[in-house]
Amino acid sequence: MKNFISLLCLVFVSSIQIHAQQITFTPQWTPQSQFAGYYAALENGYYSEAGLDVSIVHPTASYSSMSMLKDGTSDIITSELIQAMMTSDNDHGLVNLLQTTQHSTLVLIARAGDVKQLSDLAGCRIGTWKVGFSEIPHMIDEEQHLDIEWIKLINPLNLYIAGAIDATLAKSYNELILFSMAGITPGSVLYFSEYGYDFPEDGLYVSEEFYHKNPEQCRLFAEASRKGWDWVRNNREEALDIVMKYVKEANVPTNRYNQKWMLDAILQAHEDIKGGMPSYSLDEDAFNSLNEALVKYGYIEKPVVYERFIGGNR
Repeated sequence: MKNFISLLCLVFVSSIQIHAQQITFTPQWTPQSQFAGYYAALENGYYSEAGLDVSIVHPTASYSSMSMLKDGTSDIITSELIQAMMTSDNDHGLVNLLQTTQHSTLVLIARAGDVKQLSDLAGCRIGTWKVGFSEIPHMIDEEQHLDIEWIKLINPLNLYIAGAIDATLAKSYNELILFSMAGITPGSVLYFSEYGYDFPEDGLYVSEEFYHKNPEQCRLFAEASRKGWDWVRNNREEALDIVMKYVKEANVPTNRYNQKWMLDAILQAHEDIKGGMPSYSLDEDAFNSLNEALVKYGYIEKPVVYERFIGGNR
């Protein structure tokens, strides 16, 4: 009898594995603590428990997560809210499954010690990324006629040290850490979240087509991912072990100290926009404010519909 029950259990588990839906998931950059919750969900079996066979495939510098979603290479990706809204405006409808980062992590690192707002750097040379993430500073520049010279770069450290730029845009969980590790003390660090530009950033996205064909799988993936992030918040050292496994496999030039700082900064940015523990939902007021700004400055032609963007009443 015992053997018969064991056989039934084996058949049941095998049946689940056979019918598990394959999902290709792509974070928006190379392995790092920014995506710790998804690694944890995979390594701890949360996706498989939900009946999902998940593969994590990272993008490259020439093949972005958004490109992988558009051409069907990936089913689910992470993206910043601004990029997702701009993509949805261009007839590639996206659905937000989970909003992880509730606050802006955008900062300005300046050489001068008296920089209190972006207008203090009118006419200056400021480093920025080659692709994306700088829409808000460009809006401020345009609105206030600051005549800033934006210098597109990959790594701001060398130009900053050489004095070739007066300031650079950065992320609080990334480039700001690199400055500290290099022993550089900036003259000023301006956090955009403290100056009325506290917009949500990272979230989980799928195409509308995939969402409407696979609503249950989308729900299960989001729930398992949320479970992964909740586990990371309560098990940070173990989460770092998992992150470092992915980092080493991809030969990413970083270290545990760097990733710990990043993880702490990311989890802080996850806290609910109205205060408290993460809600993992996209705040409608913040969405509407960003919508208005994107239309005003010509980044999108018409407002993105909130209800459609979050997949209706879910």
